[in-house]
Amino acid sequence: MNKTIKIGTRKSPLALVQTNLVINQIKVNYPRIDCQIVPIVTSGDLIQDKNLYDIGGKALFLKEIENSLIKGEIDLAVHSLKDVPCKLPSELVIGAVLEREDPRDVFICKEYKSIETLPLASLVGTSSVRRKILMQRIRPDLKIVTFRGNVDSRIKKLMQNEVNATILAYSGLERLGLFDERYCHPIDTKQMLPSVGQGVIAIEIRKVDHEMQQLCDKINHHHTWELEQVGRAFLEYLDADCQTPIAAYSVYIGQEQNIYTEFMLADFDGGNIIFHNEISAPNDRQNAGIKAAKIMLNLQNVAKTKF
Repeated sequence: MNKTIKIGTRKSPLALVQTNLVINQIKVNYPRIDCQIVPIVTSGDLIQDKNLYDIGGKALFLKEIENSLIKGEIDLAVHSLKDVPCKLPSELVIGAVLEREDPRDVFICKEYKSIETLPLASLVGTSSVRRKILMQRIRPDLKIVTFRGNVDSRIKKLMQNEVNATILAYSGLERLGLFDERYCHPIDTKQMLPSVGQGVIAIEIRKVDHEMQQLCDKINHHHTWELEQVGRAFLEYLDADCQTPIAAYSVYIGQEQNIYTEFMLADFDGGNIIFHNEISAPNDRQNAGIKAAKIMLNLQNVAKTKF
């Protein structure tokens, strides 16, 4: 393959770093390809003063990029997988994912090292309902405030004492070179279950573009995609949006390389929180996500009938 390909991405520093990671993988397999980055401003980037769930959800970070992809203005698009809805436009498909980085969340605070050690009624900034629910499960007294913006701008707000602490993804901090052990403290997944797709970079293409699919086949990290399909099947069955406190994290276990997945589902207000786990063979991974969704929905409904 010897051509120029146009790659659409958000203009944020993290999005551009992630796009260059994709380009590096493309160059390994196709050194003669010339990759042109096409930065695109999305609705999610423009609207910073409202909660995502009030204005259309994480899909707002994809809308304009996907429109450019459908129109043929770009050849492929790079996203954070956790921002990609399970139901894509009919013309598009996820062509590949890169190997998952560390999926943990990170507690960021200038003075304290954990959620447990924060002073009473501390202000914690986040725009994630999942993080809010899991933090308040540990510390109901915490005051959660909406915290939007790029990774570096959120850290700047913290340093300017707008909040006492915030929670960000380890992978984003690491990719930007912003992980600092003085105030960044990773949270075990047992305490804060990650978002589906956290730490994973996704490449989106047109279904009919067989040349780009051939390229994606070369760079796709099969094991990462296999693991993430469990959580994405879970999301899809629940028809979950960013208002739904939801999480899923899969790993391989044992010599048979079965997939062990932990799931979390809660009401928007943090009530009725349910945890569940499943073990499945790799060829049954999507059914495992659907099975978990059915079981947890049933448990939620049973709990609601008791009150």
